Amino acid sequence: MVTRHLPSFAVPLELKGPKGPSGPAMELSEDADRPHISPRETDSTGLPVRAGDYRYLGDFPSPEAGPVPRLTAVSLFSGALGLDLGFELASYDIRFACDNLPAAVETIRANRPNLPVYDGDIRSLSGEEILRLAGLRKSELDVVIGGPPCQSFSTAGLRRGLDDADRGTLVFEYARILKELRPRAFVMENVKGLLSSPKHYMKMPRENNGRWIPGVHGILLKELLAEISGLGYSIQHRLLNSADFGVPQVRNRVFFIGFLDGREASFPQPTHSQHGRGGLPRWVTVGSVLRNLRGDDSFRNSFSQRKLKYLRLVPEGGNWRSLPRHLQKESMGRAFYAKGGRTGWWRRLSFDELAPTLLSEPQNSGTALCHPRENRPLTVREYARIQTFPDDWELRGKGMDQYRMLGNAVPVRLSMHVARRVRDDFARRRKRVRVAPLATC
Repeated sequence: MVTRHLPSFAVPLELKGPKGPSGPAMELSEDADRPHISPRETDSTGLPVRAGDYRYLGDFPSPEAGPVPRLTAVSLFSGALGLDLGFELASYDIRFACDNLPAAVETIRANRPNLPVYDGDIRSLSGEEILRLAGLRKSELDVVIGGPPCQSFSTAGLRRGLDDADRGTLVFEYARILKELRPRAFVMENVKGLLSSPKHYMKMPRENNGRWIPGVHGILLKELLAEISGLGYSIQHRLLNSADFGVPQVRNRVFFIGFLDGREASFPQPTHSQHGRGGLPRWVTVGSVLRNLRGDDSFRNSFSQRKLKYLRLVPEGGNWRSLPRHLQKESMGRAFYAKGGRTGWWRRLSFDELAPTLLSEPQNSGTALCHPRENRPLTVREYARIQTFPDDWELRGKGMDQYRMLGNAVPVRLSMHVARRVRDDFARRRKRVRVAPLATC
């Protein structure tokens, strides 16, 4: 037998349960005979798991109370565990995580020291190894969750698709692992740009202005969905705005949900609205989560003196348009004549509004995230609050890595609502659906 070197893991594991092959074929019965536990009591090793300090959010829902179905999950492309934390709050038992960013691995180990963490290239990771490390049979795995890297599909980049050999092909690694694990369900998150991404890089005509080109846009996603549906999964997707779920940030992300038994997936209904319509609370503002932040000693980047020259003139909630016209031209150079709103240039947040989508570098001129009333970028802890991470969540690695992890994370609160909906779908009577048609947006 050939022994393969595996990357290091969080702790030496003494796994319970069967060894060897991945177990009997998956059973697709209803959940009536599944064991029940009091949620959030222990992790997969039997040690207590803390719920996290979310008090700054005020109305953040507590972990589920009472007996609920015990659902197991493994996490791919785990990052800072934003998606995982939401599933934990919805009473899922996260049994495995993986990421090859050293800062992410350190962060996972600091906060969940008993969670097995794979820190190598996911292309070398097999479903059998995941099950072994998670201590599960194939028939015991309920959900695979994860958000493959999005940079190859984002409309903010070159959209290289599969031509980005390091990151663009990883969505198909997600599909490969689904094939090997065959969980009862999966949840995949990504940027809106995945819906329209070309399969390969294509320089668009200058006059295109983002128009959909048949045979180019959406081809990558079409092939991905065909591969996953060919495994027997129903697939549906929806674009969700984090602001509609109590996150103080405009962040549009697409979620794909599928069930192996073909049942219909549903999506959470908004808990907040922009103007408080329908009896819902209004969107949560930046000020509601940052004003009461005390003793923040987290990392913060800084603006150069040149950038501060202009940012000092921008009022709360303003951007480059707040500057005199001659300073607009002086500070932006050729970008002043570019198309689009360019709202990120010299942007200063407002305590009375939502944050824009948090990015991995808050100090850049064109994507500035300046504090509402201080002449500095947001700190890492302010990032974490806007992304609805608990205050006691430890972020490791260099400061810029911490920004990067949070900028790529799924807001915890949004994840929790998605996770609860998936759990509710498991409990409903099965209703088969066909694969949802590809959205042209």
